[in-house]
Amino acid sequence: MDKTYQDNVAFSFIKVLTIIFLFTPLIAFIGYIAIQNLEGHYYLYAFIYGQLSILFVKLIFEHSKRAFISDIVEKRLEPILKFEYEQKEWNKFIKKVLKKKIKKNSIISIVILLISITSIIVGYNLKNDGEFALAVGYNLLMISFFWGLNSYLYVLNPIYNALDNNTKEIQCFKYGIVLISNYYILKTFNYMVNIELEKKNNEIYICFTDETRSTSVDGNDANVITKTHILIPQKNKNDSDKIYTIAFRKLM
Repeated sequence: MDKTYQDNVAFSFIKVLTIIFLFTPLIAFIGYIAIQNLEGHYYLYAFIYGQLSILFVKLIFEHSKRAFISDIVEKRLEPILKFEYEQKEWNKFIKKVLKKKIKKNSIISIVILLISITSIIVGYNLKNDGEFALAVGYNLLMISFFWGLNSYLYVLNPIYNALDNNTKEIQCFKYGIVLISNYYILKTFNYMVNIELEKKNNEIYICFTDETRSTSVDGNDANVITKTHILIPQKNKNDSDKIYTIAFRKLM
C-alpha cells in the first residue's frame, strides 16, 4: 500500500476520539430511554443523531479512500491491471460479488438483531433486575438498523448501479481494486500474501490473497486473511500468464 494512503498515528488517534465523542452519548441516551421512557419519537431522535454521526465518521475514516479515488480520477495513478468486460461477463461477475456482499452483511445484521431481541426479552422478564439487558438490547437493535441501512447505501447500492453502467471496467492498483463505472472501491489491499490463477468452469480468475495484520489483547497475532477473485475476461484469457506475472511483480 502506498504511504500516501496510510493514516499516521495522530490521525488514527483523532479517529478513535471522534468515535468515542459521538457514540458514547448515543449509547447512554438509548439505554436511558429503554429503561425510563420507552417512546418511539425518542428513538427517532436517536436514529437521526446516530445516522448523522455515522456520516461524519464515514467522512473522516474515508479520507485515504477519497485521496486514492481523486488520484485515479486525475490520472495521477496508473493501474497495474485493467479489465474490460462484455455485458454477459459483467453481469455474471457483478452478481456474484453482490451475492457475497448481501450474504455477509445480512448475516451480521440478523445476528445483531437476534441478540438484541433476546436481550430485550430477558430484560423484560427480569423486570427491575433486567435494566442492563434492556439497555444492551435496545442499543443492539438500533445498531442492527444502522448496519442494514448503511450496508445498502454504501456497500450494495453502488454495486447494483454498476450493473447497468456503460463502463464495464475494473482496474487494479497497489491500494486496491476499483469499479471504474462509479469509482467504487471493491477491495482495499493491506499486505499482499499471494497471487495466483484459478480455473473454474472454463473461466480463469486471478486471486489476490490479502492479510490484515493486528494483535489480540493477549499479544498474539490476530491477522485476518481474505481472498478476492477477479474474473479475467474471455478476450484476455490467452494473456492470463502475462497478467499473473505483471500482478505478482508489482503487488508482491
